[in-house]
Amino acid sequence: MAPRKYGQAMVHTMEHSPEYYQQMEDDLNVLEFTQRVYGKGSENMLSLVKNFWYQYCQFTKKNPLATLEGISINVLYAFFDWLLRERKGSLAAASSLQTYWNALCLVRKQETGCHQIDPLIKSQMHGVRQQLAIAHNLRKDKKKKPVLHAEDEFELLKTLYISTETTFPHERYRVQLALVMQLAGITGNRPSALLSVRYQHIKVTLLEDPGGGEQPRVLIEIVFHHTKDYLGEKDAYGFLFHIVFAPASDYFAVANGRGRNEFGIPDVPNEPCLLLCPHITMLALLFADQAFAAPSLTSPEQLFRLRIAPGQKQLPVPLKEEMAERPLFRRCKNTVGSIQISEEQALADTTLRPQMTNLGIITGMELPTGPYTFRRGNGQALDNSSEITDAQRNIILQHHNSSVFQKNYASRYMPDTQAAYRGLKPQTALMRVASGMSRTIDPRRPRRLNLAQQAEVDRHPEVRLLRRRLKSLLQTFRDQKRSIASMKGTLLYDHYRQAYQAHRNLKRRYEKALLTEVKERYKKEQPVIDIQRQLKGFPVVEQEALQAAGYVFAERVHAIDALFNFATSSTEQECRRRVTAITALIALCKKQESQGFRRRRADIKVKEEQTSVSPPPSLSETLPVECKATQCIFCLGNEDLSAADRLKTFAARGDLKKHFHRKHLRHHLEGQPIACPHPRCDVMLNGVMHLQNHAEVVHKTRT
Repeated sequence: MAPRKYGQAMVHTMEHSPEYYQQMEDDLNVLEFTQRVYGKGSENMLSLVKNFWYQYCQFTKKNPLATLEGISINVLYAFFDWLLRERKGSLAAASSLQTYWNALCLVRKQETGCHQIDPLIKSQMHGVRQQLAIAHNLRKDKKKKPVLHAEDEFELLKTLYISTETTFPHERYRVQLALVMQLAGITGNRPSALLSVRYQHIKVTLLEDPGGGEQPRVLIEIVFHHTKDYLGEKDAYGFLFHIVFAPASDYFAVANGRGRNEFGIPDVPNEPCLLLCPHITMLALLFADQAFAAPSLTSPEQLFRLRIAPGQKQLPVPLKEEMAERPLFRRCKNTVGSIQISEEQALADTTLRPQMTNLGIITGMELPTGPYTFRRGNGQALDNSSEITDAQRNIILQHHNSSVFQKNYASRYMPDTQAAYRGLKPQTALMRVASGMSRTIDPRRPRRLNLAQQAEVDRHPEVRLLRRRLKSLLQTFRDQKRSIASMKGTLLYDHYRQAYQAHRNLKRRYEKALLTEVKERYKKEQPVIDIQRQLKGFPVVEQEALQAAGYVFAERVHAIDALFNFATSSTEQECRRRVTAITALIALCKKQESQGFRRRRADIKVKEEQTSVSPPPSLSETLPVECKATQCIFCLGNEDLSAADRLKTFAARGDLKKHFHRKHLRHHLEGQPIACPHPRCDVMLNGVMHLQNHAEVVHKTRT
């Protein structure tokens, strides 16, 4: 087709008329449609600062937009002073003032369209921030940014699987957390990118072994989307994980023409244990979800038996297309009968971070553990590697240049400068241990306040004042003979919620401050006590070992045995070892913890000679139709629970009733039929009232 000449009329195939676009030009809100689009975290920060600004202007009876447009240094000083008093306890670092100031400038631009700040005000704000930091005693030193090495990750994973203190509502959370930590350490990705992985981002392929081995290599490719973006997405990054038996030096990285970087990470031959291996955990989750498209491919044994056809170099192992949008890491959901894993809701970052932090505390590490400790560990490993250039490190970590790494990720623990100065051989291994988090492990370190310390917080004057206010409101409810729930929507209920939240937040703040003080005192005093004991001839006190026996599920015991199994010498035995580990994790992914009541330590521990604590296959068949008066028929029918949880009896019928309604019935849609959950009863009932009557008449349990 001949090209159209300049000025030649264009054939109108557009959906709208010229008048439509002319109207669009006239009505366009320039201020609204020219705003930059920021990430979710930045948007939350801007919304927070905007709300504080409007609260301050309401408090001081100012017009928020007019004051923001004609902003002065007097207003800024007063606003930030008010803000520091409002955020007392949560805004404690001087560097945070710079963050809030930057956010306020962006809010001003969004709300008023004023893009420029008077240079004089910018200069004066430096002094204002310094004066406010002194007046409010803000912390000026930078927060410690711990670096987590592979050996530190090993300690966390060991605690995750072995310690009886690590409990989750569903055991899949345990396996998911292990894989998140493994991928975070290997890829250095941010938590948002890790938790956004879906099955469409994963590919499984069998490749020929270049070394000539008969066993194909299992290649798992992951493309991480939802990386940190600013005005558009960054390139997607694909990470390849090889299940191979090749020399450890066979490292390679390939960049293709699609802007995606692919990293080959081969397995360590004869790896001492499989705890750090992400392939075991990944394949366990894939098989647990029955994600493979081939209907007969349902077990890891079948995967490792597959071979590549002659004349071909690979065998793709596709995943089900209908599962393309399903997240790999998913959250729990409550149902009437049990806790189940959602098929469409991804695991939230607000769930992941507390799990990691709590795991580090149980392990005994001094500094907090989080996703970015793995990212910093990955960055330091890349920076120390002679095989990876600075440019490659920046691409892997998605940094614009090396200054970002130097400012935010580079470790402040210096290498062996003594060896460099004196011309000695550097003690790399010792300095690596010195810069890691494992050196601070101490199971004796206080993790929570004791009763006396909690009572000290309760006696604090400010806490007592808010508690009296809360009790006064509760007494008002009693005087009106109304429950708290029945008062929702009233002004009195709003006052109660404000008083409740204020009391809770203040108490938590003082508890956190006191616990920090207790830990600092322990850090200073305990080494002196230990030294004095040794000098006086007392034996060194052994550290309390992790509880390695007495698990609720036999499946967890099997997983621990498989993950800590020693390496073998032959390829066939190595495949069998990996198959055993994957199978054990698949079984563990299907179990769930008890819900609705706190487990006592005596319920967790079992006799060492007991070989299995899981319900025998015939338990559901042997249960009597008539239950004990305080047994829950929903728990009796949940085969994913342990035997102790299924057969649990509550102390009183009131406790059973609370459990029955809070953990089961409240998740049932009103007016819908419901099946009797008792394992030996298949009656379909008309609703909740019918179920309660049926449970009392037939199963002898009153709820």
